Amino acid sequence: MTAPTVATLVKRLEDAQAEMLPGQVSGDQLTMHYLANLTVASQLRDCYLQMETGLEDIDVLKATDSKLDAIVSHVLIEGRLLGDFATGTLSFRTDYEASEDILIPAGTRVYAILEDGTKIYFKTSVAGVIAEGEMQADIAAQAEARGVSGNLGPYGIVDMVSRITGITSVENPLEFTGGTPDETDAELRTRYFDAIQAPGKATILMLERALAALSTVPEARIVSYGYGDIGVLVDHSEGIAETSQEIVDCIRTNMACGIHARGCLGATTNGSSSQVLTDDVYGGLIWARPREFVASEDTFSLTYLDMNGLTKTANITIPAATHRGVMVAAIMDSEDSRAKKILAVTPSGHYSYDILVGMGEPGYLYNLPELVTIDILATIRLTDTPEAGLIERIEASLQTFLGAFLIGERLEYSDVLRFFQNLYDHSADEYIGRALKGIDEIVSLQAIGGGQTASAIGERILVEEDWRIEAGDITITVQS
Repeated sequence: MTAPTVATLVKRLEDAQAEMLPGQVSGDQLTMHYLANLTVASQLRDCYLQMETGLEDIDVLKATDSKLDAIVSHVLIEGRLLGDFATGTLSFRTDYEASEDILIPAGTRVYAILEDGTKIYFKTSVAGVIAEGEMQADIAAQAEARGVSGNLGPYGIVDMVSRITGITSVENPLEFTGGTPDETDAELRTRYFDAIQAPGKATILMLERALAALSTVPEARIVSYGYGDIGVLVDHSEGIAETSQEIVDCIRTNMACGIHARGCLGATTNGSSSQVLTDDVYGGLIWARPREFVASEDTFSLTYLDMNGLTKTANITIPAATHRGVMVAAIMDSEDSRAKKILAVTPSGHYSYDILVGMGEPGYLYNLPELVTIDILATIRLTDTPEAGLIERIEASLQTFLGAFLIGERLEYSDVLRFFQNLYDHSADEYIGRALKGIDEIVSLQAIGGGQTASAIGERILVEEDWRIEAGDITITVQS
C-alpha cells in the first residue's frame, strides 16, 4: 500500500462533495471550504502513513530492527545473534620501578578517540598487577561494545578513564581484533525462513548451519542414526585438549528435546556379555549410557586405544537411581588421555549400557573427523619444452585439490588425474583451471591412503562417515 498525497485526497473529497451537492461550485484555495478539505486530507494522509508503517511492522519481509526481532521470536527463541567483542591486550606502565605492588582491577576502563572524535571504551577482562620492582603489566582486555568499532589498531588507546595511583600510561602495542557486527535483518530473515521451512528444530540443516557459523568450526556434518540419536562431526580448529563450551552450547540451543548427540558408539553391554564395535574416532572421552534404569550403584572397567596407539584402562561408576539414557563419564587413564577406539569391556553383569566416545557434555557429544592422508606417487615423461616450474605446479594443484575435501567425501582416481593435468582453480567451472603444459606421458599414477590404492579410471578411495581427506606426500618422478 502507498499512502496517497494530500492533493490527491483533497481532490477525492471535492469530487465526493460535488456528487452529493451537484449545484455546489468548488471554491478556490482561499475559501474556508478548501481549507477544511485540506485539513481533513492532511489527517487522512497521517492515518494512511500509520497504517502503512503498522503493516510493515508485522510483515517479516519489511519489518526491521526490534519489530523484526518480535516477529521471529516465536521460532528463533535466542533472537538476533549478537556480534562479538573485540579483544586485545593493554600494557599499563610506570615511570619508575614500583615500590610496591600496584593492583589494576578487572573492569578498569580506558578509551581511544576515533577519527570523527568519538570516544570508544575498553576494559580489562581480568585483574592484573605491576609487581614491586617492575614497570609494566600486560592485561587481557575487550571493547565495552560489541561490533567492528572495537577493532582498533596498535597504539590507539589514549588514556584511562579513572586514574590509578602509580600508573602513568596505558597503551595497546598490538591491535584489538575479533569485533563482529550483530546479525543483520537480512541474515535474521534467512535464518527464520530456514527454521520454519525445516520440519523441526533438530534437523540436520539447522544444526549444521549453526555449527558452521562458529568461528572455530569451518565445517560441520550431522549424521542421523535413528531412534533419537545423531552424530555431530565438527572440524574444530582448537582440537580435543578441552571440551569446547561454544560447540556444546550451540548443539544444546539448536537440538530439540528427546534427541541425543551420542558421539561414536564403541561398544554395547547386555548383562555379563559385551560386544565391541569396529567404529573408531579421532579421539575423545568415554561415556556410558544406561539402556535401563540403574537401581543400585554399578561399576565396571574397559580398555581403549589411546591417541598414541597404546592400550589404556578406564573405569566407570554409575550412581544408584540413574535413569535410562543419562550419560556418565568414565575416569580415563589420565586427565589428558583420549580414546580412539574401545578394545574390550568387562561388564559387571547387572545392567546394559551403550559405551560412547566423544567430547562434550552428557547428551551433547561431538567428534572431530579422522584425518586420512593421501599420498600421490607418479612417474611421468616430459616434452622437450615443458612450462617453467611444471613439477611444482602439479604438486601445488594436487595439494590444493586434496585440501578441499569435505568430511565423508570419497576420492575418485579420475579427479586425481584431472588435477594432475590441470591447475586446481577455485574460481573456474568445476574448479578445472588451465591445462598444464609439458606432460608427454603419465607412465604411472597412484593415490594411496586409508589402506587403499587407486591407480586406474573407475577406482576410488572410500572413506568412513567421519573421515576427512588431507594431502600427504606427493612424489613425482621424471623419466627420460
